[in-house]
Amino acid sequence: MNPFTLKEYAGPEYFCDRKNETDRIINAIQNQRNLTLSSIRKMGKTGLIHHVFNQLNRAKEFDLVYFDIYHTSSLSGFINKFGTSLLTEEESFSEKLKRMIRNFIRSIRPTVTYDSFTGAPVFSFNINNESTGIRTIEEIFGFLEQRSHENPVVIAIDEFQQIANYPENNIEALLRTNIQRLLNVNFIFSGSDKQLLASMFTDAKRPFYQSTELLHLEEIPGDEYFKFIQTKFNEYSISIDDEAISEILTITRRHTYYVQYLCNKLFSSGTKSIDTEFVKQIYITILNENEVYYSEYRDLLTPQQWKLLIALSKDEGVSRVTTTEFIRKHNLSTASTIRRGIKSLLDKKMIYKRDGKYFVYDVFFAKWLTRL
Repeated sequence: MNPFTLKEYAGPEYFCDRKNETDRIINAIQNQRNLTLSSIRKMGKTGLIHHVFNQLNRAKEFDLVYFDIYHTSSLSGFINKFGTSLLTEEESFSEKLKRMIRNFIRSIRPTVTYDSFTGAPVFSFNINNESTGIRTIEEIFGFLEQRSHENPVVIAIDEFQQIANYPENNIEALLRTNIQRLLNVNFIFSGSDKQLLASMFTDAKRPFYQSTELLHLEEIPGDEYFKFIQTKFNEYSISIDDEAISEILTITRRHTYYVQYLCNKLFSSGTKSIDTEFVKQIYITILNENEVYYSEYRDLLTPQQWKLLIALSKDEGVSRVTTTEFIRKHNLSTASTIRRGIKSLLDKKMIYKRDGKYFVYDVFFAKWLTRL
């Protein structure tokens, strides 16, 4: 098996560091504190959740449920994801809990289909209107309350900020009210929109105000990632120069997915000796392989937005984007056009802002843009 897995989680032996974050999340769960985990995309937050679940599962003290609501657009979608995640965990239940599930299914009458790719069962609940959705979500939480009498339950909801985009009114209040009633159930709310998540949990006017512990996921420390990369290659008798590892960490910005992807490609090349030049060679190969997709991004943007995206790639980590110097250097339009462009690129999740500076989200795409 390639030790640089691109799946969300392949086991602790393929997981790099995050010890402090793992300990902190487990401590919150064991002491009945809900937690909000945020990070930019591709930083490994979902893998961290599964790593935490792996650690908790060893003690067999918790029932663990994970679901991702990124692709949901309404309360109905949320309910379908939530219900499916609960009802497909059946193999870990006692016979008493299995009977509870059967009663639960009769109560709200889901239909069952099967994913065409994975073959996994998918439950769809018949939500005809908002009042039906509210009643169904209350029944799901009632089921959770009964289930938690047997074992404490941990629910991880990924991309939780998506509920802020639902068309129904007061979804945050509905969920908060039901969550408060659960005494033996803890929640991990995670997401990749730090600003929106922060507003949900730190704005005094919103239902989830100060209801969770907050944890923002940063890059894995360079020395820890350095040792992990070196160890994994050496385990397969592949030598890699210190300079080559440093180059990997630099050009990927230590963003977990891109480190893993580049190392995965290096490992699969079959070479037994990796130096800096070989890293650069494989990196260019990756950019060339993705060129057809990167080129299509241009059709999603106006000419000025495209030029601005190239400028942000070339001046990585720039903050003063409306200065005369920046505009002239990259032959951009007016300051007002740039401000509108920045907002559009942020909304499209093509760039992100960190410590007052702007970065192109996709590390490989950013490098490809610098070649234009």
